[in-house]
Amino acid sequence: MLKVTACVIVKNEEKNLPHWIACVKAIADELVVVDTGSTDRTTELAQAAGAKLFSFAWRDDFAAAKNFALQKARGNWIVFLDADEYFSEPDLPKVKAYIQNFDKEQNTAGFICPWINIDVDKGGAILTEGVQLRVFRRHPDIRYQGHIHEMLQMRSPHWKVEQVRDVRIWHTGYSTSVMRGKAERDFAILLSERERRGEAPSDAFYLADCCYALGRYGEALDWARKAIASGYTLGGRESRPYDVLLNSMLALRRPFQEVCKAARKAFDKFPEIPDYRAIEGVSAWQAKDYVRAESALLEALSMAKEGAGHIRAVILGHLADIAHRRGKDAQALDYAVDAVKEDRFYEPAVLLLGKILRALPSADVIRLLNTIYDPSADAEFLVRVLAKNGLYEVCLYYDHKAEKPILSSREKFFYAGAYAKAAYEDARSLARSYAMQLLAARRTQQWEERSRFLPELVLVSEGDSKDGFTAEVFDNLSRMEKAFPWE
Repeated sequence: MLKVTACVIVKNEEKNLPHWIACVKAIADELVVVDTGSTDRTTELAQAAGAKLFSFAWRDDFAAAKNFALQKARGNWIVFLDADEYFSEPDLPKVKAYIQNFDKEQNTAGFICPWINIDVDKGGAILTEGVQLRVFRRHPDIRYQGHIHEMLQMRSPHWKVEQVRDVRIWHTGYSTSVMRGKAERDFAILLSERERRGEAPSDAFYLADCCYALGRYGEALDWARKAIASGYTLGGRESRPYDVLLNSMLALRRPFQEVCKAARKAFDKFPEIPDYRAIEGVSAWQAKDYVRAESALLEALSMAKEGAGHIRAVILGHLADIAHRRGKDAQALDYAVDAVKEDRFYEPAVLLLGKILRALPSADVIRLLNTIYDPSADAEFLVRVLAKNGLYEVCLYYDHKAEKPILSSREKFFYAGAYAKAAYEDARSLARSYAMQLLAARRTQQWEERSRFLPELVLVSEGDSKDGFTAEVFDNLSRMEKAFPWE
């Protein structure tokens, strides 16, 4: 009887593991969880789900940890998703069907699926796409290699790998909140491995990616050039070094002619990708050559279909800015709305949209935004961005709709135009801060030194006991509150 084992290596994955368990339980007969040093509830969750739990001493080697998991598996086939990866529910029966079909072909090692990176911190916005081999036959010939960015290797030439297109793997590990930490970890492991075993063709490809994620754009630019020169490619991510190269150039605001030359080389190699014409347009926009920028951006727009996500939002956002600069606010509004519909967390377009909408009544602004955003789930983002445009009444509305308060009392008074009350809240907060400093100074026997720097409003006599001291401080605060009328 055909048996499937789902494997995963984990460390502090209590947030992601329940979703992973729910996904793979629909496919697998056995769950193997290899823990590399969790200090949260990860192991507890794995055991509660009935998984076989093993410990592995982490040594900066992903392949070693994954191969350890394979040794513990007993299924005929392996589903090896990371804890932050999953199949969507409608795709799960397809995965089982493909396993059953390919199991009949004795030389089929596994199958590759589309791999979609999404940012859960930005409402599931699609970041990049590629392919990954995550479902494969359990066999001694099939093992992982590589301390970092480990890949499955087939030790015999007779194996073949199939590709399917109607099953997708969703990956949340490149989300904003976790990306920097992962990039720092990967960068350190890459450099260590490079020092241990010498230079490898893939190094420049991955180091460029890490440096870009860390905002080290000069280094990313150098590594991307080396990656392109090396000719190393990774299935489904062949254009990635060009992406890093050109976006690093934009971040560094390199001269337009330099960016244009590189963008056209990339476009000649990948003529189906609209990003490179878009980058040429953005570079011209940076150089304030709005005629050339508009021409390139419109060409890129014609290539980027609706629903393309972030790149289409970037194109439309810059076209909106150009139209706004020309005084064509009706056209700018259309472009900006279309931009945020493509990527509602693309902040430059949202800022421009807010700038244009300032002339409208708050109720009309809210009505429009509610056709694009979830008033509750997206409230924090909207409040943070729209406050920069002075849309304070709109911010108060979304603060009220949020699941938990976003604005402080002072901000609420200020946004509502109650400036005296806002000032009062500031004074009250400052006095409480001074009171706490005074209390801390007294209790750490630094009264003589610290009290000279505190306002007389909260000073008390040295003879008071600690309890009396605390009461006196807050009595003074109470008197201060009465001294400052609300109106």
